[in-house]
Amino acid sequence: MWGLGICSRNSYPSVGMKRKLGPKGQVVIPKDIRDKLSLTEGTILDFEVEDDAIVVKPEPSPEEFVERFLSVKGKKLRKRVDWKSVLDDEYKVTGR
Repeated sequence: MWGLGICSRNSYPSVGMKRKLGPKGQVVIPKDIRDKLSLTEGTILDFEVEDDAIVVKPEPSPEEFVERFLSVKGKKLRKRVDWKSVLDDEYKVTGR
């Protein structure tokens, strides 16, 4: 059975709302959820599969992305990373 989890940075998954999948694979997100997450027409959504669930998240704004990126703390890299090779390898593996 497939589940649908709608998550936001500051909310818990919403449960208990069911929608029927349309002939083209379309699903209408309930208005309560759209309002809670400030989703408007044209909002880009990211889809991920986790185990047997579909996770849908609003794409972060460029400002939010940079803020999250800069907030990551960890060890500094000891050697230079060839990001082009890393990305090329990622695209080969996922078949994008």
